[in-house]
Amino acid sequence: MRYLLSRLAQGVLTLFGVSLLTFFLPKFFQAPTGLAVQVLGQRATPHAILGFLHEYGLDRSLPVQYWHWLVAALHGNFGISYQATATQGTPVTVNQLIGSNVWRSIWLTFVPTILSVLIAIPIGLTQAVRRNRPYDHVMTTVVYVVYSTPAVLVCLLLVYYFAIQIHVGTVSIDALAVQISPSAFPMWALHHLRQFILPFVGIIALSVGGLTRFMRGSALDTLVQDHVRTARAKGASPTRVLFKHVLRPSLIPMLTIIGLSIPSIIGGALIVESVFNYPGMGILAVRATTVGDFTVVMALTIYTAGLTVIGNYLADIFTAIADPRVRLGKGRN
Repeated sequence: MRYLLSRLAQGVLTLFGVSLLTFFLPKFFQAPTGLAVQVLGQRATPHAILGFLHEYGLDRSLPVQYWHWLVAALHGNFGISYQATATQGTPVTVNQLIGSNVWRSIWLTFVPTILSVLIAIPIGLTQAVRRNRPYDHVMTTVVYVVYSTPAVLVCLLLVYYFAIQIHVGTVSIDALAVQISPSAFPMWALHHLRQFILPFVGIIALSVGGLTRFMRGSALDTLVQDHVRTARAKGASPTRVLFKHVLRPSLIPMLTIIGLSIPSIIGGALIVESVFNYPGMGILAVRATTVGDFTVVMALTIYTAGLTVIGNYLADIFTAIADPRVRLGKGRN
């Protein structure tokens, strides 16, 4: 409990530091009057600009602005998107933009991430058991080739050879497929699954290489431990040694990787979204950064930092459950 409480305190301090940087850095790039003109237009009168600044608290001192922003952020309110408000003519909140994109990114990345882990664990474990044998060399070569290939090239090759040449999957994801309705999700998923085959394969190809190498290295470290040698000396079968004495300790480092994957699951895969024309969180972040919509960028930064902290904390909890040394206070850094 002491270990988990200390990790929780570190996470809270990290989020506080991120919030400071997130709030104050954009102030150096755009003045409040610039935001007012961005929303109201170039013909906005000085009176209208002053009214806008007063309405959203931009005429106050920076510490006061930060305090009000922090309190609102803790309640899940990140203000309005200035660019979207200027485009649509009515106030559009940051939560509306994120809410309309986050489920798309979760659907796009969650399933491939789970499949990548399920594929990487047996491959990496088998490579470790058959170290320096033909199987290990072949899989290492394949993994390195896939892992070192640029993401955009992987996606383009999938589109060209599968979608265009043999008509498996689609070149892009149409507008109907991005309208995810949680209430009708099962039927929606089955109806539009063909359009997501290639994006899924692309994300798996980009993820499974690193996970496989990580699992192989972890399993190799476990195979030389004393408890594995003792189990073999006592006559335990290779299958029992592998699944009881090697697999569980080898999965402990993988828990950290899985925990750190949570932000990418929520944030989406930028390259895949771009190639397949899929509006998700990755595209939202790029567009917000390009047009200088800093309230959206600030919210996405806080969300990403929060998810990273949560992912690390969950990994710490699972590690403490799986590794007795952590519970006894011997596994702390």
